Amino acid sequence: MPSQPLHLRLVDADGAISNSVVAMDPMSAFEVDHVLKLGLCDVLESIADALPHTADASLATVAVRCLRHGLPEHVALEENHLFPLLRTRNAGDPSCKKVLLQLEHEHSSDESFAFEIADELEHIAEAKAPKNAEMLGYMLRGFFISQRRHIRWENATVLPLARRTLTEADLAELGEAITARNCNDEGLRILETVSDVITNIDGCLTTSQTPPDDN
Repeated sequence: MPSQPLHLRLVDADGAISNSVVAMDPMSAFEVDHVLKLGLCDVLESIADALPHTADASLATVAVRCLRHGLPEHVALEENHLFPLLRTRNAGDPSCKKVLLQLEHEHSSDESFAFEIADELEHIAEAKAPKNAEMLGYMLRGFFISQRRHIRWENATVLPLARRTLTEADLAELGEAITARNCNDEGLRILETVSDVITNIDGCLTTSQTPPDDN
């Protein structure tokens, strides 16, 4: 992807979805979602690094919205639209079935973990302090390390497989689902919120599809 501030590509100055996102092909849109998820990981790491001395209520508020809405919307796109298409086009490939089942298992456990973290971060947003800084730091690090590995795996396996095997009709169906997600009120708010915060963390963040190695 081009090296430029993520929010300039996602949201126009008036807060509307940018034309570049509307015109984006479906698989590139999934890649953008992955960049946003990596940005959320950066937000969570920033919160963890500041503990126990500092608890940023504004970052916590943003993270809560992303964990409660942004992640579930992304998972729904994959499990309700992308994965079924991949299963249809790769019905004779047992490795595809195995990979998708594993990813769905991770989605389920990650969503539960995300909601637990959101509960803890809500306390920071409201009380300006964590209930248990040590526990929260451990939870945050476990989550963002797992998410980065999950994204790296999807980028290396699922997205290339989709580009190779999905038909034009499949991509059109995906495009409709992605447009519906992006253009609903909650979807737009998530895009605005996440992209602005990613940018603010480093002043002017440039994007990369390759997550850092956490080993």
